[in-house]
Amino acid sequence: MKTWKKRGLIGAGIAVVLIIAALSLSKAIDVEEVKVIRGDVAAAVVEKGKVTSEESADIYGEVQGKVKAVYVEEGDTVAKGDRLAEIDAADLEAQIARMEGELKSIEGMERAAQGDASQVRQQESALQQAELSLELAGTAYQRAQQLYAEGAVTRAELERSQNEMESASEAVEQARAALNAARKLGEGSRLQYQGQKESLQAQLNRLREQKEKAVVTAPADGAVFAAGIEQGDFVSPGTLMFTVGKAGKIKIETYVSTKDIRNLKTGDSVRVLFKMPGKDTEIAGRITRINPAAEERVSSLGITEDKIKVIAELGEKPGELLITPGMSVDVTFTTQEERGVLAVPREAVFTDNGKDYVWVIKDGKAVLGEITTGTEGDELIEVIKGLQEGQQVILNPHQEGLAEGVKVK
Repeated sequence: MKTWKKRGLIGAGIAVVLIIAALSLSKAIDVEEVKVIRGDVAAAVVEKGKVTSEESADIYGEVQGKVKAVYVEEGDTVAKGDRLAEIDAADLEAQIARMEGELKSIEGMERAAQGDASQVRQQESALQQAELSLELAGTAYQRAQQLYAEGAVTRAELERSQNEMESASEAVEQARAALNAARKLGEGSRLQYQGQKESLQAQLNRLREQKEKAVVTAPADGAVFAAGIEQGDFVSPGTLMFTVGKAGKIKIETYVSTKDIRNLKTGDSVRVLFKMPGKDTEIAGRITRINPAAEERVSSLGITEDKIKVIAELGEKPGELLITPGMSVDVTFTTQEERGVLAVPREAVFTDNGKDYVWVIKDGKAVLGEITTGTEGDELIEVIKGLQEGQQVILNPHQEGLAEGVKVK
């Protein structure tokens, strides 16, 4: 009797499980279904770009220093030669004054040089003084390096100390040369002084040219499209300061990765998005030039990549859209396009163990279907194998309750 009761309980338990399973299978779940269609699938890549003009020019810094003044703003009209900005040239002026003094000293020594013992002693004393000054300047520079590493002095102060040490070193060389000249007589002495003067004069000319370049001027008549500096900024040779010119023929300049460039060619269509306050505007365009060589570019995340410059021209522009060089844009390139292929929405496809699947609706039930995919677009994905046009698939493959054989509606 006990055995019978035990078996009866087990049988009842199995029956309950079967009933629950049958109920779960018989209960249909609501799903959103879509048809497998035949259409066009396009893969695209979006890159940052910049509006440029054939009649505009970028102006880069040619000297190093702090921006003393900025005289223009974006949108200002300028004439050729107008001042745009000025870089502090106090260090250059000090070096020029020092060089001019040394040149006068050499000229005076040339006239007075007799090569006698008193002249030699004077030059020996001058050399000793110059060497002492160099020693003091070297010690000061070493101290400035230490303080700069500790953050106690600015870069400008460090560079000023370095310039003073270099000037002291030059003074030693000049004093040594002057002493040697004082020990000579005749034509040799004259030629020696002449060489020193020419050397000093060449250095003076270079410093004066640098001082002139500290005043940044407009290279031509036009407008200021972009101003990349402000008063107080520290600039170096190569710093982009302004973009100046005439609107001219507008073009778009951007950079595409070497991986994507192989799918692009001159004449291909692009979409250029202008993000304006309150309204974004997209304009069609086409590629007019692809540079043959790659360049190193640093992304906004600080990653260095090899990219190739691409130039595009815009098509018809809306009359109310004001486009000026220097504006930033998003450029969309179509890197792959398949026409008239089977396709399903991207969200209907899921991956498991390296294979792609969809849930196919067959006879009112969910059936797992393995597929082979091709080109992936923004919305659709190409299906090469595994589905037929018109079949129904479930849009959300991760919906709760979905399983092989589950009824759906």
